[in-house]
Amino acid sequence: MAIFDESSIEASHNRLASAISAQVEALAASVDLIRKALLYQDIGRSDADDHADYLAVSQLGFRVVNDVGAATKLLYCGYFVQAAGLLRDISEIGMLALHFALSPQDLRLWRSLHGRQQSNEFGPRSLRTKPSLQGSSKLDYLDERFRFFSDYGTHPSTRSIIAHHDGVRFQIGPHVNEHLYIDTYRDLADLTWHVTDACGDAYRAIFNVSVADIFPAEMQRFLLSWNEIAPRNPGE
Repeated sequence: MAIFDESSIEASHNRLASAISAQVEALAASVDLIRKALLYQDIGRSDADDHADYLAVSQLGFRVVNDVGAATKLLYCGYFVQAAGLLRDISEIGMLALHFALSPQDLRLWRSLHGRQQSNEFGPRSLRTKPSLQGSSKLDYLDERFRFFSDYGTHPSTRSIIAHHDGVRFQIGPHVNEHLYIDTYRDLADLTWHVTDACGDAYRAIFNVSVADIFPAEMQRFLLSWNEIAPRNPGE
């Protein structure tokens, strides 16, 4: 039995569908591209290390897909802070993908480590200092998103209190918040698009093939979806 009945919250947020249609398409295009690209590599491999590499990449890719699904569900039901925690996770995966795109040989080291050893070597703090990523605008974007959603969505910070106010009063439990729902959905779509782009770079470096060459139609859909969600220049 559920603790809360979110049906009325879902119905209220559902009425905002037209305001996030472009974001829904960008998320769908991103998820579709990741799923198909990884399933394409689901083939028999005689080399155990090659197969383990595939499983490691799949773990990251499907984690992005599941994070997107879970985040949209949480937003739909009015759990804004909890949804933001998943955006933090997506940001970290993107940072890791950027590193593997430049240093694909590190994938085997990453998957051989566990716990604190893995986070010390490949966590965001370490990735910020990697020489190959210095000056990377892609890393700067993902790092900024990671820090923001860590503070807002993961840690019990004072900033998260804004997610419990609907503009009129403070709310305990899931609730309708039109502005926060739309803003967070837009953040999710923007972030997921950038992370999918980074995953594509890593995919090409690890598997020696471009996703665009395998799935040209899906890649075209993915690229076109950005045109609808990209930040507009002032005056446009």
